[in-house]
Parts: sequence; C-alpha cells; structure tokens
Amino acid sequence: MGKIFDFFSNNKNKDKDRNDDIGVTKEQVEKEKKLGFSTFFKLLRRSFGKLTGLNLIIVLCNFPILLFLYGLSGNLNPTINAPVNPLFVQLYGIMQNEISPLTASLNGIVGITTEVQIITTASKILMYSGLLLIFTLGISSIGMSYVMRNIVRSEYVSVWHDFFGAIKKNFKQGIVLSILDGVVILLLAYDIVAYSANSGDFVMNIFYFSIILISIIYFIMRYYMYIMVVTFDLKLKKIIKNSFLLSILGFRRNLSAVLGSVFLIVLSLYIYVLLPTTGILLPFIFTISLINFIGIYCVYPIIVKYMVEPYYDEHPDEKPNIPDQEPIL
Repeated sequence: MGKIFDFFSNNKNKDKDRNDDIGVTKEQVEKEKKLGFSTFFKLLRRSFGKLTGLNLIIVLCNFPILLFLYGLSGNLNPTINAPVNPLFVQLYGIMQNEISPLTASLNGIVGITTEVQIITTASKILMYSGLLLIFTLGISSIGMSYVMRNIVRSEYVSVWHDFFGAIKKNFKQGIVLSILDGVVILLLAYDIVAYSANSGDFVMNIFYFSIILISIIYFIMRYYMYIMVVTFDLKLKKIIKNSFLLSILGFRRNLSAVLGSVFLIVLSLYIYVLLPTTGILLPFIFTISLINFIGIYCVYPIIVKYMVEPYYDEHPDEKPNIPDQEPIL
C-alpha cells in the first residue's frame, strides 16, 4: 500500500536515500516541453493530489447539477396508478353499464396499470435550478483551465488560490463566455436529441451526423477558448475564431484529446456497471479533472506553436528566462 501512496504522492519518500527531491529542474522541463506520451504519466503522477483537489472544487462550483439530478430522480414526486392502454377509458365507460365475459376479458388486456409520477413544484424548482450551470460551468472552466495550464507547464500550483484568482481576474469576459458556452451546449444537446428521435430519413441522418461532428469540434474548441482567456488579452470574437482554427490545425493532438476523453468516459461507465458505488463516486473525486487534464495536455502545445512562440519571436525581450538549476515545482 505504501508503494501505491508513494507513486501518487507529490512528495518523495524521505526514508529513501534519493537526490531527486528538489522538484523539477530546467533540464527536466526542457525534456518535457514536447508533452509526449511518457511525459503525460509523469505529470499525472506528480499532480495526482492537485487534480483530486481541483475536481472537488469544480463539483462544488457546479452544485446546480446536483440539484438538477436530485429533482430529476423523482424522490420528491408522489406516484399514482394509471392505465397503460388508451382504450381503457372507453372500456371503463362500457363496464359502467354492462359487465359481461367479453368486457371482463378486455379489461384483463387493456386494464393493465402502471405507476406514474406526479411532478411536484419542489422537483420543478430543483430541475430549473440546473439552468444556473449556464453561469457556473464557464466560470469554473476558467479557473480549471488556468490551474491545468500551469500543471502542464510544470509551474508551481496552489489549487485554491490559483483557481479563484483566475476567475477574479477574468470574471467579466468569463461570464459572457460562460453564458455563450452554456447556450451553445444546450442547443447542441437539443439538436442531437431531436435529430436522433427523427433518424431514419436520409436527410435527417445527414443532419444528425453533422450535429455530432459540430459537437466534437466545439468540444475541442472549449479547451482552446478557456486557455486563451487566462493566457492572452484578446477580444471574445478573436478567441472564438482562433479556437476554431486551432481545432483544425492541431488535428492529431486534438484527436488524441477526443479519443482519450471517450476512453475515460467509457471506462467510467464500465466501472459503474461492475461497481455502482465506485462508479458514482469517481466523477466527484477524479474523473472530471482527469478528462480536462487530458484535453489541455493535448491542446496546449498547439497554442504554444501557433500563438506563444510567434509572439516571442516578434518580442524576444519579453521571453521569460528560467534559472539553470532552479526547482520550479
């Protein structure tokens, strides 16, 4: 058990005679700049504690989803018995005047009932509270993107301070982007459900798969948008435009982000089927932050290549210098 703890701990085991307890040096950062496959697991190991703490903050900031899910669960709704077959009303009227073997037989067929929930006002209020996610989802994404970006850059991270510091610094632009983001997500979700329900027709199938493709592109764009908010001083229109362009230019790493996220979601669902209790707890402990870590780890080098490095090439005097042997994490 101790070995497992040491693997995921930010601190090395002090009982061992080791000389690498000084943090991350400039040489290590230079080797990890490419952010390849092996570096991913090194960063994950170093940042496991920070990711779990960040995951908890994200859940707390997006508490309306908990209210929505509880209202949707039906725990506050009473139930009544109602007929399944619509012909039961006519049969019931006939049986008020005449009861025969025929009507009794039909009653056994069309008189089957089921439990139906009556949605209460309390459930409606809780479900409507989920609309607050339009504000909280984007705002929390700003803080999360800032912390994740610093983790990927192997910089020092104070999760609580950096998370809310980034929100405070970018609040005005963040709240506008949050509302826009929430509206787009709702529209895409509605379109997917609507076209899925009407699938079968050739034209509808084209629209259905087109919406799925647009949703994937927007899913990738979200990573770029929030990183740009906390990294550059750009207008919202420019941020959206650049996010779309980078979602195309960085095809390989963007595809890796999508496949990694899908794999993690499928794995989480599989764990939920096998171990329901563990599967329910994972999103509250680690899953959300890990999905975002995968995405930002994949897309940040694209931002560096097409936005950061060109800027420093034009302004070399502003390029930061890292001391030779200075630990930075």
